[in-house]
Amino acid sequence: MMELLFAMALTTQQPERTLPLAEVKQADPLVLAQKVLPPRTAERITGGWVKRYWMPGQVYRALFWEQSLPERDGICARRVHVISVGNQSVPGNPDNPETVLTVSDLGSGVQYGPSYPERATEARCAELTGYIGGSEGQVEGQLEALGRLTEAMRLAAGTNDLPFALECDPQESTTACDDPRRALAELPLGKLLRVQPNRPLPPRDASTPPGPRLFVHTDAPRSWNAAEIEFDTSGPGARSWIVTVTGDETVETVRLRSAMIIRH
Repeated sequence: MMELLFAMALTTQQPERTLPLAEVKQADPLVLAQKVLPPRTAERITGGWVKRYWMPGQVYRALFWEQSLPERDGICARRVHVISVGNQSVPGNPDNPETVLTVSDLGSGVQYGPSYPERATEARCAELTGYIGGSEGQVEGQLEALGRLTEAMRLAAGTNDLPFALECDPQESTTACDDPRRALAELPLGKLLRVQPNRPLPPRDASTPPGPRLFVHTDAPRSWNAAEIEFDTSGPGARSWIVTVTGDETVETVRLRSAMIIRH
């Protein structure tokens, strides 16, 4: 999904090219990379995906990534490249394998992923699946938010009282918030989609909670920083977790929201 790529710097490395639909649809990313990326870049590719982009015509997006390596404690990083391959003038349903698609929009950037619950090693980074695109000017905030989230997950997996408030909004799910602490401890980091830092929330009105809540009050300062962290569909009910982590020096509140989100 393109939400993973927040700040791709477009580059003009090669003129536009064309490929028949048969070489793009359900293509092996490692094979396609050899056709659409500069040779020195293509030889560094270790994986990727090719997905239909739902708009008029036949349009695909392809993401390719290089080897993932430790960036810092608990964080892996990999360089990624993205292209668009399409023809918007042809019908969207007929699949003529000879349909000519134009290759364009080549861009490059960096994605980051948390190695929790393990250390960030080359072996651990190679197996990660949950990455986010680093947004220009917000990378430090995004990585700090991931660090805070995984620390909250570690504490939730333990047995001591939590040093932060934990809230859970099931949004019409009958079971999502049965055990908020366990839900936090077992968040699907492999389904990580997006981290948006520095989004302060309005004051919480505890008299009208949106759903079951578990509170552990702290004396943390009320000068709030916040980050919203979104996961792809996972678990029963085809629902997605949206997590908001707030606090100043330390995590003060973690809010879990179980949402039904339709993605294309």
